[in-house]
Amino acid sequence: MFTFIIYQQLISSADSFWSEQHLMSLWLLGVFFDLMGILLLYVIFLSLQAVGAGPRAERAQGSLVLLAARVRRLDQGVLWIAGGVLAVMVLITFVSVVGRAVYKPLPDDITFAEWALVLLVSLMLGTLQGREDHIEVTALSDSLSFRWNLYLRVFGCIIGLAAVARLCMVSFEEVPDSFLEITYGSIYELPAWPPRLFLMIGVAWWLTRIAIQFVMLPILISLSARDALGTFGPTPLLSQTGTGEGEVDLSDSGDQQSEKFGGARGT
Repeated sequence: MFTFIIYQQLISSADSFWSEQHLMSLWLLGVFFDLMGILLLYVIFLSLQAVGAGPRAERAQGSLVLLAARVRRLDQGVLWIAGGVLAVMVLITFVSVVGRAVYKPLPDDITFAEWALVLLVSLMLGTLQGREDHIEVTALSDSLSFRWNLYLRVFGCIIGLAAVARLCMVSFEEVPDSFLEITYGSIYELPAWPPRLFLMIGVAWWLTRIAIQFVMLPILISLSARDALGTFGPTPLLSQTGTGEGEVDLSDSGDQQSEKFGGARGT
């Protein structure tokens, strides 16, 4: 769907100065958006089944846990890539400083360091959302029950979806607009669109992770209301306690759950 929209709105009426790299970047965004949409629809389909009871609900919950395991492996790969990007960024700065003292700095060292920083941040947006490693204030949520904490997380996801969706729209508009731009201060006049593309992909993955959490939170609310949470733990798609990667045993009764998790998480 997104690929068709991008083709219809942009690629089919491409400006004469757009190169093959420009067109490929737009195709890449369209395909990536479609993959994120398919992933979200798949989670919605499983979530509608998981809130019920019986073998079908158990299979759906198992599929969500399996999907979460695959996303966890993806997050681990992202962490390795981000670590490599950080190492490259530090190495560029180090070599440039030494080169400036001995002979001359690396050409476009600042530009490549900026690109590496954008790539590093963009890669980590969705992963940090899934791990819930963001800053929060829990003065209110610490006094609330597990279920009310879930309600607060639903509210937080709604706010996050609105804010990040707007950021995603603005970021996408900047990609084709940057095809004629040159990175400020670049010695070799490097283009400005690659970091915009990095940011667009990162923000889209971040938005998808928030949407997945929003879709799956009603599962926890419904199962908690029926004291049927059991060991259902689809981390990192959605943490039950909000403690990121920590796995917990939710096999206690509903009262014990409220007492155990009452102040574990806010939004």
